[in-house]
This record gives sequence, structure tokens and C-alpha cells, in this order.
Amino acid sequence: MPDIKPLNDTLEEQLRTMLVDKNNECQALKAENDTLRNMVAEEQEAKYRAYVKFADLQKEFKGSIK
Repeated sequence: MPDIKPLNDTLEEQLRTMLVDKNNECQALKAENDTLRNMVAEEQEAKYRAYVKFADLQKEFKGSIK
């Protein structure tokens, strides 16, 4: 006895379901990518600010030695 499939289980419906799943996966990856880009940008900004603060402290230290 062959498998009885629901009426909507056509190749077209299977492909549509796969397309929806891949679209959802793509959207999730885009959101994760945006989050990671923002995290990297924040980290780079923090490093830059730390470098500027370090340079300012070096100038202040050199000025106090004289």
C-alpha cells in the first residue's frame, strides 16, 4: 500500500516550505551579523577611547616630571 500524502503535500508546497525555512534562517543570520557588527564597532570605539586616554595620561605624566 503506497504512502498516502495530504493534498497539500505537492512538490510545489514542499519547495515553498523549504523557501520559507531558508528565508527565516537568512533573516536570523542577518540579525546576528548586525549584532556582531555593532559589538565590533563598540569594541573598536572603546579601544580608541582607551588609547586617547592613555596618550593624555602620558602627556600629563611627562609634563609633571619637568
